[in-house]
Amino acid sequence: MQVACCIDDNYQVVIVGGGWAGLTLARQLRRTDSELKILVLEANTEFSAKVGEATVELTGHYFVKRLGLVNYMYRNHLPKNGLRFFYDTPDHNLPLTQMSEHGTTAIPPHPAFQIDRAILERDLVKMNLDDGIQVVMGAKVTNVDLKNGDHKIEFTLGSEKYSVHSRWVIDASGRRRLITGKANWHNSNDIPKHASAWGRFDGVLDIDSMGDESWRSKAFGRFLSTIHFSGDGYWIWVIPLSGGSTSIGVVADRERVKSVPRKAQDFIQFLNQHRGLSQLLNGASLVDFESWPQLAYRANQFISEERWGATGFAAFFLDPLFSGGGDVIAVLNDLLHDIIIDDIHSDKDIGQPLPSDPVETSNKVAHGIYQLLYAHICNTYPILDCAELCSPVIAYNTAAYFIEPAWDYMAGNYRDLTYWKNKDHLRKGYLAIEKILQKQLLETVKILKKEDRYFRENDTGFFDSGADLYKYFVFSMGEKNRDGWRIDLRTKLWSYTFLYVTGVKLNLKDFSYRRIVQENLTFIDILNKPCYSLDDLPELLIKLSQSLADKLMEKFDYSIAVEITTESFATDDIAVQVLDKNIEQDELNKIQKFANRLWVDKSEYIEMPFVVPIFLKFCRGLDEDYMMQAVKLVEEELETA
Repeated sequence: MQVACCIDDNYQVVIVGGGWAGLTLARQLRRTDSELKILVLEANTEFSAKVGEATVELTGHYFVKRLGLVNYMYRNHLPKNGLRFFYDTPDHNLPLTQMSEHGTTAIPPHPAFQIDRAILERDLVKMNLDDGIQVVMGAKVTNVDLKNGDHKIEFTLGSEKYSVHSRWVIDASGRRRLITGKANWHNSNDIPKHASAWGRFDGVLDIDSMGDESWRSKAFGRFLSTIHFSGDGYWIWVIPLSGGSTSIGVVADRERVKSVPRKAQDFIQFLNQHRGLSQLLNGASLVDFESWPQLAYRANQFISEERWGATGFAAFFLDPLFSGGGDVIAVLNDLLHDIIIDDIHSDKDIGQPLPSDPVETSNKVAHGIYQLLYAHICNTYPILDCAELCSPVIAYNTAAYFIEPAWDYMAGNYRDLTYWKNKDHLRKGYLAIEKILQKQLLETVKILKKEDRYFRENDTGFFDSGADLYKYFVFSMGEKNRDGWRIDLRTKLWSYTFLYVTGVKLNLKDFSYRRIVQENLTFIDILNKPCYSLDDLPELLIKLSQSLADKLMEKFDYSIAVEITTESFATDDIAVQVLDKNIEQDELNKIQKFANRLWVDKSEYIEMPFVVPIFLKFCRGLDEDYMMQAVKLVEEELETA
């Protein structure tokens, strides 16, 4: 605890809350300006375990590059081996090694970490103190009087009362939202109704020592992943921590799961209903437990022209499925940092509001992050326990994350507000196509459940890394001047995933992999008919047949007709008829063989037709306020979308 005599009357920045969101912002500001006078007020006298341990690559870049913590992170926290999903039967009775699995084979090239919050925050306090930042532990903030450029912050320290003034004040108080809550910044419009319960366990067994050699050899370091088990409307995380304990929690959609555990004993009982997870928990003991009845909330802004703002949970929160909480902190801290530093180093009159443009654009950046992440949340929750749909969609989400937000962050694009405004139409387009995919997924789920196909791949024991989708660009992430190329790959990724989901919906084998399908059901075809269903299949079969016949007639000097049927997908054979009467059997066999080869010819998504101009036209045709519209489709929209 810092002694009271060290507290001054005036500061340039006061940060209310000493969790890692506030502590990293203080460090980032001080690294830019070593003379900056910063005060961090933390209510607790010591740090304990908290949720938010898993991070992804954008946050890893923030720790390593922005904060200069590469040595510290690798020495004190575990590297993360991506997301890993295990798929079970509806009764959750499969042993771990018989479940189908989606996950990395080895640690990805860009760093991400499983952080032990108590260790990280304790160490950040020490680093900040060493850097000349004042951190006061045990400071209970009792009132914040917001006055542009001269905010008054009152707090108690033990039995003593204190009052300080600051040019800037930042709310980093977490879900308590001491300042943003008072300002009524938050709302619950169009958010997931998800609850959560979690705890830390000691003695969780080593997943990498389970199973036989064949199973173990499929992936290196499974325990370093954020492991997911799932059920109808919920998922369970398993996250290793450097201190030796393991964080385990459940997130559930309250509209589908009526009894989310609220007590420790109920929580343990719930976890042990899953055979694969119970194998890991054999002999483990619960160290602590907590639950929240509602996770998500929104905010219309996170920074004010009156020189105050928020970061971390105090700003807004969505959902932990993709470990995106750290990404939000990284982006918000960058934007706060740039505006604060620019303001303090300027000759602006502190009695006047900040220029509206950087503040307004920064708030739009934050809103865009929420909307686009929520789109992926909406597309994934309905299929969490369906291996056949969830695995490829997770692979797509990962690839889309790498080529868009993670790449933009590494390239510094989030901080280039002019660049960001010029790309506003792209974000509208990306949100729009995610909503198209959302509808196709929801319709596909209904069909799979009706036809008893929903769980058919869960117990086959397949292993998929998803790396085929991002192998083309993962080592290029962060490069400048690749926008057109990225748009091309991003739209192809989406088209390929839409085709995959459509193939599952229609129950057609290798539908999305076939080159002839990719050439005849293109991005523009999908936009023109986004609710592709069985009723549309006859027209497509005719189109495929004619396209393949044209290819044959280009090679062979005959009039040729082809008939492709639904059975052709299952057998990989097609009917070929040569209309010329005089043809030798050997020549006919040659044509048939070549036709079958064209039919089974597979193509990776990168070879799909170039559609950037079409996508840009689509983007610019969307409503000006499209990013403000609801992300989650309601029943009426599903009928008309």
